[in-house]
Amino acid sequence: MERFRMHEDLNHVIFISLPPSMGRKIGSFTIDPAIRLPVALADDAAPTDERSITIERIVSGMLKVLAYDPEHQHARYYRDFVLAAQPDAAKELTIAAIAQQQKGNLAFAEELFLTVCHLSPQSVTYINLATLYGHRATEDSSKGETYDLYQQKALDTLIEGLSVLGDDEALLKEIGYFHLYQGNVEIARDYLVRYVGLAQESKEKRHTVKILKEIETKLAGEQRLMQAYDAIRMNKEEEALSLLDRYIEAYPKIWNARFLKGWALRRLERFEEAQNALIQALELESHSSDIYNELALCALEAGNEELAKGYLGTALDLDEENITFMSNLAYLHLKSGELEEARHLLEQARALDGDDPLIRRLMEDYTHQSGDTLGDVIIEEYRGTEEIAEELKKGAKEI
Repeated sequence: MERFRMHEDLNHVIFISLPPSMGRKIGSFTIDPAIRLPVALADDAAPTDERSITIERIVSGMLKVLAYDPEHQHARYYRDFVLAAQPDAAKELTIAAIAQQQKGNLAFAEELFLTVCHLSPQSVTYINLATLYGHRATEDSSKGETYDLYQQKALDTLIEGLSVLGDDEALLKEIGYFHLYQGNVEIARDYLVRYVGLAQESKEKRHTVKILKEIETKLAGEQRLMQAYDAIRMNKEEEALSLLDRYIEAYPKIWNARFLKGWALRRLERFEEAQNALIQALELESHSSDIYNELALCALEAGNEELAKGYLGTALDLDEENITFMSNLAYLHLKSGELEEARHLLEQARALDGDDPLIRRLMEDYTHQSGDTLGDVIIEEYRGTEEIAEELKKGAKEI
């Protein structure tokens, strides 16, 4: 006997050889004694205990191999063996999997769904398994690593089903809506278009067609937003404002559009209008450091340096390693003669990038104003106790 080890759930699976005399038919299926058969042992059974080897245990072993090692060299043989011995196996396993999921035995339900996927591939089984993974993802309320793991497993399962079954309308629809839920709008559109191309007329198809129209409208709007951004960079602010006003009318809750509008208006020196647009953006998205930086520039242009410092301070709180924000704020402090505040910011900035030309120039301005020279950057070095003891030992020898 040979113990089979690959997946931890296969630790209690062994391989056995049948004698040549066992070559026989089960319906249209012919047993091949040359192929070793997996046997799922009971937890307390010894590998040499022949009483634990039954047709049920052999079928169970085959099902485990199909679940966790579907690329096994004899997977097709095991699949045909199981279906010959138990023609309704896929249906019975699906019922059992659903029952286990309802009881909360999710790990066992996962194994059963995996088995059915590889025993008798159907779109509904891949969707059932993906739904189970989705359920396990939602158990991680923090949406951390566990959430990401099971969401990826759900998607991988649906993609695997598509690779096995080809363009299946149920799987295409499921993958499309999965990506839509994740915010991957363009990918979602591609799968849903393929689904609509295959699906017969139905309420679900009509609903998806409506969703696709909304997606196309949204993507067209995003394209307009990118056109506005490019126009601002090319000094075509009026053109950008025309695009942005139409976009904001269609999508009033998108903060990026109002931010771009504020940026364009500031470049046109329409500072009060720019500030209003940026404050509207801030009402929709309060954690964008870029909005606060733009507000600081507007305040500065309006002659309110103290307000500009406040905005830049908030921007820096939100993005602590942004050298641009540091240099802008350091410049304002130097301009106001607030040398300690300027020094603190310059120390931080040069620790991040001592070669930044603007930081070096501001350091020179600081030295000129204060008469003080910023010292070398102090790099803290942590050493283990063994290393320190060795150095002390060397010092004692030298004495």
